Amino acid sequence: MGKERKVDKVRRLKQWIKDEVCKYGGYEKYVEIVKDDGESNEARSAYEFSFQCNIYTENNRYRINAKDRSEDEGYLGCTATVRKPQAGEDWTRGRDLADGKFTRETWEDIKNDIIRRELVPLAVKVESVVGEEKEPKESEEKGVKK
Repeated sequence: MGKERKVDKVRRLKQWIKDEVCKYGGYEKYVEIVKDDGESNEARSAYEFSFQCNIYTENNRYRINAKDRSEDEGYLGCTATVRKPQAGEDWTRGRDLADGKFTRETWEDIKNDIIRRELVPLAVKVESVVGEEKEPKESEEKGVKK
């Protein structure tokens, strides 16, 4: 029974990634598997299974970490690392995203964090005069509407 739970939970996570993250079903094209292993102790019916994968965007690497354990609900979390160092730095910056129990709710929180991190603000609309660009007014730059 413990083995079924282990396989089912991780299989479910992989399916979520395939269905909701990878465009056109290209799981192998978009997901880098870092760790995919498990341990089982039949005598005590205990196990711990670890799964890690990376997905990349233009500027970030997202590492999804999952642990399914027989003694609790497990763990699901994500970290984000900027792929390029900032000017003058020789390291990349990162941060923790959503994490918690190995549940659908935690998965949704992770996806939402990734989307929020990837959004970029719209450019300020600038009216042009036949062939010339007009500099935005200071109030327009700050998003103040008249």
